[in-house]
Amino acid sequence: MDNNGRIFSIIIQLAVLLLVFILFGIFFRKKGKEVQSLHKKYLIHLIRLILIIMVLSNIVHIFNPNTSFNTLLLRGSALVVAVVGFAAQPAIVDLICGLLISINKPFEIGDRIIVEGEQPGIVEDITLRHTVIRIYDDIRIVVPNSQLNSKTVTNTSYKMKDRRGIHLKYSVSYDTDVARASEIIRDCVAESPYTLGVTANGVKQDSGPVYFLEFAESALILDTTIWIDRNTSSYMAVTDVNLRVNEAFRKNGIEIPYNYLNVVSYEGIKKEIQSPLEHSKKSTPSKRFFRTNNVKIPGKSHDISKVMEETRHYAHKQRLDAREGGRIDLLVEEAIGVVRNITQEALLNIWIEGSGVIYRIHISFQPQLGSDEYKKLLNLSTSGRNEAVKNFGDKIREIMIIGLKSTEEHDKSYKWSLSDNENNTDNLGESLISAIADDVRVSVTRNKVELVIEKHLNPKQ
Repeated sequence: MDNNGRIFSIIIQLAVLLLVFILFGIFFRKKGKEVQSLHKKYLIHLIRLILIIMVLSNIVHIFNPNTSFNTLLLRGSALVVAVVGFAAQPAIVDLICGLLISINKPFEIGDRIIVEGEQPGIVEDITLRHTVIRIYDDIRIVVPNSQLNSKTVTNTSYKMKDRRGIHLKYSVSYDTDVARASEIIRDCVAESPYTLGVTANGVKQDSGPVYFLEFAESALILDTTIWIDRNTSSYMAVTDVNLRVNEAFRKNGIEIPYNYLNVVSYEGIKKEIQSPLEHSKKSTPSKRFFRTNNVKIPGKSHDISKVMEETRHYAHKQRLDAREGGRIDLLVEEAIGVVRNITQEALLNIWIEGSGVIYRIHISFQPQLGSDEYKKLLNLSTSGRNEAVKNFGDKIREIMIIGLKSTEEHDKSYKWSLSDNENNTDNLGESLISAIADDVRVSVTRNKVELVIEKHLNPKQ
């Protein structure tokens, strides 16, 4: 084969390799948004490496037809010794340890783990040599697979598909009423909008137990575990619970022990300590994230006083002016009315999140499968009685009914947004929600129906 033929053959080999990589990516994108299985991610990287080695072997064979990949690997005892020696190098050790991790699966993609000597974080990816762990503020820790295989790894979400656990410890002084302190901790965990309830001994509870397991040198140690959704930031949840516990301990006179020093100063050399400069009072809307407490409205109840209290707290916290504060009040009241017209019996769960620049009102409820109200909604969707959509509330009702019927028949989630369907809502007339909100989203699954109202603000700079 002449040089031109060899070059052409090499180009063909590389083109085929590139094409295989592209088809590989398209295949996995069609199967799902992203491969979330640890062993599959590692297998993908391993297959790519094998394909590259095979192409390189073929390229070597093109230049020297008498040399194959097998003869290159097995030629002479000296080469075998060299291969064994090279296998002890860090790169090969990491590759082998990565293979062992992908087979034994001590953690999965999305699990929250604590590697000995490292910050706790979420497993984001595994490559042939490293495992990527995401910690706070989207910072990544890249840990060699050999270290992961040799260090102690605590997995707080092992084989749990819907939640993660976070272990918390609190110190209280020796004169503390431990039972009272434990109840306060449980109350704070239950009040946090980020935490989930637990089921213990067949009983559903709003928070997990608090354990008194240790007498420390100058404190009593109380332990508990909080549970959060897999999509919730563990750092946000821990911060929220710790702030609540700290404030509750202060209000109830529970001391958190700490080391301190007594400083004796001579009266003759005392100096007046100047107070730090006070920050000028801010009046512009806040650009920091805040989430209100979850407020639950029982079925058939129309008492929204607690919801409005949280709404005004949000407006005050984010420094919204009177005009925007009034708007958020109207949006919350109107949204609750829309949902209550759809379901009278369901327990509503309501909260607000965002900043002084953008906020979202969330109202969700769990459809009571098999209830008379649920059957009535599904019957409306087939009887044709809901065809006349007269206003925006009717439209939201229609969307939720379509979503419930879709999940009932196909067991798939259903999503709708106003921004994606603006051309189909021109005939709905005026509505407070459609007039004020920038977007409205409805999502329906078998376990939850949620209405999200989003508003963008234009604060004066």
